[in-house]
Amino acid sequence: MRPRRLVALAAAAAAALLLSASAPAHQLSDAGAQAAARSHLQVTEIEYRLLLSRGVVHAGPLDLEALDRGMDPHDLHLRPIGSGQQTAVPELTPGQRWDGVVDLKPGTYYLWCSLPEHARLGMHATLRVVR
Repeated sequence: MRPRRLVALAAAAAAALLLSASAPAHQLSDAGAQAAARSHLQVTEIEYRLLLSRGVVHAGPLDLEALDRGMDPHDLHLRPIGSGQQTAVPELTPGQRWDGVVDLKPGTYYLWCSLPEHARLGMHATLRVVR
């Protein structure tokens, strides 16, 4: 290929890329838009700690994913600090995963594994929920 033709081809490719990047994205369906607006939190459970994928999430529906990556069974409880109301994720066996949606109001939440001695040994964390 001749150098002039190669330069023209490269310029055309760059222009096409630039135009496609500035074109408006397709519209999401209502369900897709709601899902895209939700926060996501992954909680990895390992002896004896909880690892949160992030420390702050937005209020409202939260896609919660719990993963037991330890050698023992674990569960997960969430409770707004200062409240007796709590949400519980079922007990998971090693390697098991749980996915669900929970609705959180703004505040600070205490997360813990309720199996005997697990929280005392360090399986707890806090999560901030903001507007």
